[in-house]
Amino acid sequence: MCSVLLHAKTSWAQSAAETADSVAKRAIALMGGETTLRGVERVAYQMVTQWQRTTFRAVPYTDQPSYEPHTDVRDYTLPAWRNTREFGRSRIINIIRDSIALTNNTGKEFQPLSVAYVDERRELFLYTPDRLMLALRDAPDLALGADTVIGAESHRRVTATLAGRFKSTVFFHRGTGLPTMLRFRAGHPNDFGLVAWGVMPVEVWYSGWRTFGAVNMPVQWDILRVGVPYKRMTVQRAEFNPSFAADSFAVSSEQRAMYLSSSATKPMHETVIRRDVKMATPELAMITAFGIQAGAAKIGAGWLMLGAASTPFSYEYGQRLLDSLGATPVTAVLAGTSVTATNGGVFTAIDRGLPVYVSQASEKALRRIFEGAGRPVRGLTRVKPGMTLGDGEFRVRLEPVDLPNVPGSVMAFSPRTGWLYVPDGTTALDVMVARERARSLGWSVKAVGTAVAIYQPVTP
Repeated sequence: MCSVLLHAKTSWAQSAAETADSVAKRAIALMGGETTLRGVERVAYQMVTQWQRTTFRAVPYTDQPSYEPHTDVRDYTLPAWRNTREFGRSRIINIIRDSIALTNNTGKEFQPLSVAYVDERRELFLYTPDRLMLALRDAPDLALGADTVIGAESHRRVTATLAGRFKSTVFFHRGTGLPTMLRFRAGHPNDFGLVAWGVMPVEVWYSGWRTFGAVNMPVQWDILRVGVPYKRMTVQRAEFNPSFAADSFAVSSEQRAMYLSSSATKPMHETVIRRDVKMATPELAMITAFGIQAGAAKIGAGWLMLGAASTPFSYEYGQRLLDSLGATPVTAVLAGTSVTATNGGVFTAIDRGLPVYVSQASEKALRRIFEGAGRPVRGLTRVKPGMTLGDGEFRVRLEPVDLPNVPGSVMAFSPRTGWLYVPDGTTALDVMVARERARSLGWSVKAVGTAVAIYQPVTP
């Protein structure tokens, strides 16, 4: 008993004398020492990234992952990043050097790549474990916060502004002294898939510690965005200060000039604008924008926009999409898909005073969009059984439906045309489930619209 009490007092005395700097120094020493980590100028990683679907369901294991092997090589002195990504038989090589981004998926010439990848390189270099520790040591405002408990285990909490812009908190396991998690807030205004979330919470969790030469590091990096899993990065091999081919990060003056004069320097959603409006029937418009299928259905004297445009915070572009139907006004919006990118322009509709109808699933995502924009949640109406929009022969019925991958989704039906719209539908099974639900409601379905194709006639 006495030895236990003495140990407790000694631990308390040691911890009371600790500072944020000493916590960071301890971790750096365990990871190989400051001289070793600062001596890392180049690195080559063999990795697998498991991309996860952003979903807000409480049920575990619903992420529908895809797996991307890639070779990640870096030169921190430039700074430069070359990422060779494998997609089945396809190979894409991305080179990001300082503020220039290039890509090659043909084996021929490199072409400009979106500035979003410059942002990604900056963030990736920040949360790479050894870089993170050095950034802490160099931070001018390093501070020690109150201890916290994660999974019933005590952790030190250290705060700092990293890379001059990320106000961050790093949690160190009190027993091992090694980092467990990095937390900060950041937006990705140039990335089509992330911009809708606005300034979002980001977490990077570290686990699976291994030794590579003189460096000890975690091989599992788990990234959460908006409070849910985004991707898992697994380091399979790591080599520090390897020799690279002379042209590994080569960016010619001509390529630099081509990039700076291209649309790649603008946000993705403001540059790749391909908009086509075609009429499937006099009552149904098909809209293609940025590769996403959307549409509009006649309700009374106006249109029900199917999806709140594909551009999140670009008011001007969202407005153009809503106006793309010509003189006939859009009078309501069905932001029914749980996929964020197709609902990012919901603020455009709300600011115009349009009613926005949502499913239980899409409402969860939209609430996070409001949160990231710092706006109060308003203007959303959740679809309930038996809802009807419009009057006369131009009516659209709305009904909740549970799809295999998206419980709490929604479907819309036009009695005049027999068209059934399933915004979260991506598979034949989704269509089967939706049509079964439609039959139970007495709906006679003659055509189906999904996230894949807005209008497809069906056989009886």
